[in-house]
Amino acid sequence: MTYQMITTEEGLNDLLDQIGTGHAALDFETTGLRPQESEVRLAQICNDDVWAVVDFWALEGGSFAPYAEWFEDATWIAFNAGFEYQWFDAADAPDVKVIEVAHARRARMGGDQMSLALMLKADLGYEMSKEQQVSNWAAPDLTAEQLQYAADDALQTWELWQHWQAKLDEHPSARQAQAMLDDLIVPVHEMRETGLLLDQARHRDLVALWASKKVAYEGAIRALVGEDEVANLQSRKQWSDYFGQILPDEYLAHWPRTEKSGQLEIKTATLKEMAALAGGEGPLAEVLFHIADLTTINQYLSNFGDKLITMAQNASDGRLHPSYNIARAVTGRFSSSSPNAQQFPRDRELLGDFTSVRLSFIAPPKKHLVSLDYSGIELKVLALLSEDDQLLYDCVHGDLHSEVGSYMAGYKIDKKTPEGYEIRAKAKGVSFGIIYGSGAMGLSGTLRTSITRAQELIDFWADRYPRAFNLRNTMMNHALEDGFLPMIDGGTIYLGKKPQLPKCANYPVQRAALSVMARAIIRHRARLEAAADRGQHMGTRMAATIHDALIDEAFIDDAPEALRWMKDDMVQGYLDIFPGAPTDALVEGGIGRSWGELEDEEV
Repeated sequence: MTYQMITTEEGLNDLLDQIGTGHAALDFETTGLRPQESEVRLAQICNDDVWAVVDFWALEGGSFAPYAEWFEDATWIAFNAGFEYQWFDAADAPDVKVIEVAHARRARMGGDQMSLALMLKADLGYEMSKEQQVSNWAAPDLTAEQLQYAADDALQTWELWQHWQAKLDEHPSARQAQAMLDDLIVPVHEMRETGLLLDQARHRDLVALWASKKVAYEGAIRALVGEDEVANLQSRKQWSDYFGQILPDEYLAHWPRTEKSGQLEIKTATLKEMAALAGGEGPLAEVLFHIADLTTINQYLSNFGDKLITMAQNASDGRLHPSYNIARAVTGRFSSSSPNAQQFPRDRELLGDFTSVRLSFIAPPKKHLVSLDYSGIELKVLALLSEDDQLLYDCVHGDLHSEVGSYMAGYKIDKKTPEGYEIRAKAKGVSFGIIYGSGAMGLSGTLRTSITRAQELIDFWADRYPRAFNLRNTMMNHALEDGFLPMIDGGTIYLGKKPQLPKCANYPVQRAALSVMARAIIRHRARLEAAADRGQHMGTRMAATIHDALIDEAFIDDAPEALRWMKDDMVQGYLDIFPGAPTDALVEGGIGRSWGELEDEEV
């Protein structure tokens, strides 16, 4: 079978008529990555009945845009479908249906970051040629090798689609998860296009504060470790060598090592765990905690520092436009890139000072930001998944963190006092550590307490919330049967032949939280689209989803209604996944000039 070359309007019309309202694989070759500066040169199309390459430059008019609406009847299957969809949207054909071939895989196996080449090799055993991948698609005359490469992309995408549809035929419940992920493509595209406006002056001041903290922690470390011992405080190898020389073998035996080099692992969590193993105090624990804090500051400077300012300066609108990658994390959670918005930290006390990256994101003139955050969603979905009534009551009607904090303190704490607030904040580390399957050593490092004390806290939590704590064992039993964890949305995650307990504890919770947010996003986008069709909320745009928060940008007069709609959509998204669940205190947030200054309104 060879592909057909389409160079006339009649040929394109006949091709699309053959596909009708069915499915076909689609792949674009473009002269660049963004419609604002480049063009679609080729469209490659394939299903069981057709295999063709369309050269839009050869058609009447010589461009893709006049023909974009011709694609509205069919459902198009693409790899990295958001890329294809953006060209339809830019050509004023936003109703074209594009779905993602990898979502079928992720609905069954869990999220991944595979390229098309890796997916072809893993699933079909096919080695994909990359020779023409970066060739000149703007050349007046394309080579036979270029055209064959382009045609093969569509053919291979179709073969992957057939492969995974057959797999889902064996596990039809996973189609619910597949459809949910596909329904995120359009709203995710809108969020990327809208972006977040950065207050560059304010953020520059914040970066300066972090830089001063870095200097302070370097000084604290230097008071304990001289330059002749560790010349470069940022060098993990030098720290590994240093500790390897001064510490006894029985202590080093407990220190995790990197897989490739075999060096001591110099990560924040590991350093805190080793400090706890050293007793949590004394010169060794002190220097380990200081290195961990310096690592944290360096991460803030590297991930959220001048890089964000440079990105905003390089953008024509002063905004950050992250790419939100659907189900790239194994749990199905979003990842993001350029920049990694999913890593934007929550407002917190950072090594002695309150710090807020959220305050740096602002609304443009005449607009406000509208944002709501699911409150404690991970603990709530854990309670619902495990049917732990005590945990659900404490999450909804009580105060889980105060309960744990009171146990930690040995008396009833008052979270309104500075002391009670601090204890409650530490108590959060216990519950979230347990969600992530943390053991006593890991929790001791996080809390900066002894391993014995950490185990006491875990035992208290397990006694108070036995069904929630035991969910990990229930999930482990599922995984031991065939390697798969069942998810609340009908999908599964493959853990392999040797499932790990922390993953069994955490993955179902993270996937359920993602499913709730996904349903909220889908509902909210549909509501805003319907309003726009009525000529309402023309300036309201979805701007971001970060952690468990949803952010809109709206004209000031429209913001209160947008907030009411957002609350309703987030509540209904939650009930889509957990029908009948209590919705008291489910979301929090409001309206403001910045993401960090939201008015706590009754919505």
